[in-house]
Amino acid sequence: MSFDISNFLNEESKKEIKSNWKPVRLSVHKLRPAAGKENFYHMDDREIEETARTIELVGIQQYPVVKPVEGTDEYEIIAGHKRRLAVLKLIAEGKTEYEMIPCKIENAADSIKNRLILIFTNSTQRERTDYEKMQEIKEVRQLLEEWQKNNELSGKLQNIIAEILGTNKTKVGTLEHIDGKLIEPFKEEFAEGKISTHAANEIAGLDEVAQQALYKTYKETGSLTAKDARAIKEPDKQQKAPKEPPKEAEAKETTKKPETPQNEAQDEPQPQFMNEPETKVTYNQPLPDTTDRQSLIINGRINRYKEFNGMTVNYFMGAVIGSDLFDTQFWEGWKENTGAKWEYIADYAGTTATYTVQTDTTEKCTAVLTNEGLEVTREAAGQQALLLYDDLAELIDIMIYTKIIEITTIESDLKYWANRTAKELVSFSSYLTENEIYVLQDLMMRCKERAGK
Repeated sequence: MSFDISNFLNEESKKEIKSNWKPVRLSVHKLRPAAGKENFYHMDDREIEETARTIELVGIQQYPVVKPVEGTDEYEIIAGHKRRLAVLKLIAEGKTEYEMIPCKIENAADSIKNRLILIFTNSTQRERTDYEKMQEIKEVRQLLEEWQKNNELSGKLQNIIAEILGTNKTKVGTLEHIDGKLIEPFKEEFAEGKISTHAANEIAGLDEVAQQALYKTYKETGSLTAKDARAIKEPDKQQKAPKEPPKEAEAKETTKKPETPQNEAQDEPQPQFMNEPETKVTYNQPLPDTTDRQSLIINGRINRYKEFNGMTVNYFMGAVIGSDLFDTQFWEGWKENTGAKWEYIADYAGTTATYTVQTDTTEKCTAVLTNEGLEVTREAAGQQALLLYDDLAELIDIMIYTKIIEITTIESDLKYWANRTAKELVSFSSYLTENEIYVLQDLMMRCKERAGK
């Protein structure tokens, strides 16, 4: 049977899972946290406090899922760690009536299936850090590989993992790269949110020796960005400045006075060319190119000569406003987003679009949101350049600041257009049949009802 997340999550599957078990009341003191990596979700005191107060009001609405610990009378929690901590908090407050918790005891046969469902549910009901997503990806891959031993899986594992976790395959690839290549000291910093996903991914691209050296510097300075890591990964090439041509080079035609033979008369007439004016050749050096290709904004406007990796900014601007890379939801979220803008854009990684840019001619271009940023290809010229997500976020903000992009919300004034249309229909009534007038009147009445009249 091929794997399909919809088969796990449709109503029939849910009924099947729920119908075969009954909750069993277990002492909270008999429940132990999942061993090691299985419990990777961060929980702060505020979340536990809120859960405790909710349990006081309405009880436990979603039963913890547990499995027996072999050779003991205890159970390991698969889902419900926060509920356990909340109940322990209530008991510490003297509210011992909450000790016995209704739980679902998981059967071995349903282990993989139910764990996938629980991870999927968790991924849709709470905000997770990228570190938590990385742990989810690792566990889902292990579960799917175990499932694959007795079942057929159609499609690539990376795509299936992305579907289960509600993300894209690029994000999955990035986090697996970090998990597999990042050294443990940096991984701990990533888990605590002290370095960004972008920085962690750049660091993971270094060999272990370079990472260790970078970590030592990081601990000394206390900060590290993706650009810092990239500077080590791809050091700037020192280019020797070309020698300036001489301001003026002169070429003169000079002639030597012919030697006079000893026995030849000194007053012999000289050849005519000896008296011609000399020829002077001057090299006029071109004026130096002072075009500013570094500044993104000049005098409150975007500098059209600004270049990113050798490609001018208008090609990247065209990708933002002239293609289908970003949908309405993206722009609505951009207005509300107060976090790292590059991470918000990176959620769209994997999106591809074609568009045109008007220069001396109309150029066809392709834009792809890759793992690192916006990659633009000029198809006819064969030129390709990458704009990193940090720089792309800055460009979008400046396009909004300079009014190249305006994000507005358009509300439909149904009441106004209903009245306007009703008046205009009067002038056409003499051309309509009685039945047509009746249909139009009925439509107008419905519109007015929806408009609140």
